[in-house]
Amino acid sequence: MPLWNKVKEFFKKIEIGEFRLAEKVEEKAEIALARILNVPEFVEKYLDIDTRLRLRKTCSLFREIIYEKRLQIDYLRYTCSGNSIEIYTKKGFKVLYESIHGKLRVTNGDRVRVINAKNETEKIEIIQRDLMSILGSKKLRIDTIRIEHQRPSHFVDEYCYWRSLGSQGEQPLTGMIALQNTFNLVPNKVKISKLEYCIDEETDVFIETMKTIDPDHLQFFQLIRSGHDCWTPFVNLYNLEQWRRLKSLDVRCPQLTVSNIIRFYTHFENAHLNIGSFHDISDETPLQNSIMMIKDKLLQNPNLKQFKVKSRYCMSDTDFEEINASLQQYNTNNAPYQCWVSIPYPDSDKKLQLLVKKRIIWFKGPCYVEEEVKEENAEEIEDDDW
Repeated sequence: MPLWNKVKEFFKKIEIGEFRLAEKVEEKAEIALARILNVPEFVEKYLDIDTRLRLRKTCSLFREIIYEKRLQIDYLRYTCSGNSIEIYTKKGFKVLYESIHGKLRVTNGDRVRVINAKNETEKIEIIQRDLMSILGSKKLRIDTIRIEHQRPSHFVDEYCYWRSLGSQGEQPLTGMIALQNTFNLVPNKVKISKLEYCIDEETDVFIETMKTIDPDHLQFFQLIRSGHDCWTPFVNLYNLEQWRRLKSLDVRCPQLTVSNIIRFYTHFENAHLNIGSFHDISDETPLQNSIMMIKDKLLQNPNLKQFKVKSRYCMSDTDFEEINASLQQYNTNNAPYQCWVSIPYPDSDKKLQLLVKKRIIWFKGPCYVEEEVKEENAEEIEDDDW
């Protein structure tokens, strides 16, 4: 066979992959680079989130190593508002995604990329890949994560997209869909110590977020509900193991009612509830009776540290006088109001302390430790407006 034909035959074998040269070269390059950098130790000790995101895009070997190594984040904030999504940490990492006229602009520090996206689905996939790089780490630990879901006054591209699908009613924002998809894909329960969630309406994303968190790790939950429409209880939330096993809770919701408070909010060790007014929570029951119902329920919680209900508006003078009159039997020292009264637990020497002011109802349980909350409580007790 002529030499020229032999050369053509040789290259044809390479093209069809008979020698698998491409795979071998790629594999050797990855291994050599990994050895030079000593990747496992290098990643764990020196790489921040931004560098991890870049490195994971280089090759599959790095991506697998990064997923396996421990990632500790002190504070992570995910904000979704209208056509913009922001991922932020206090260690200097910040990425902003903006949906503009069929394109996705990604700003990371002083770097800006504009990506042509055919539709919202492509935008969601881009955001989701970056989220997965963070939340998909098998050994991820987050001290505090804050999720802010703010409904925009107008939807622009997003509204047109959902209208084109023929959907009825409001749909989740692009960023919240990306977040929900990511949580559905994470391989393990996410170890988060504190969750802060700010929403103006109930969404499936919120419930899916809670389901994904390791209940053994979650200690504190703050729920800020900024909407003013009619309150619908989170029935699915109240049934979750993560909710039932929570230790501390801070809820800011103007529309809470006494019946829901008694049923779903009195089992915590620490609970802070911020409401609109005492008049609105009472379910057309006299406020005096409502407070006594909460008191009776808390007497069934021997692990209580403290339980506070703070109102934006003062209770009426009549309500204030009636409540204090009903508590007079526990005021053994005949101290002038406003004062702490001590209520005995049934069949126990433990005490439940109660202070009623115009804008605060404050219970201290038998497990209350003064030193843990001294500074916070000192400010409130000195404020006569509460």
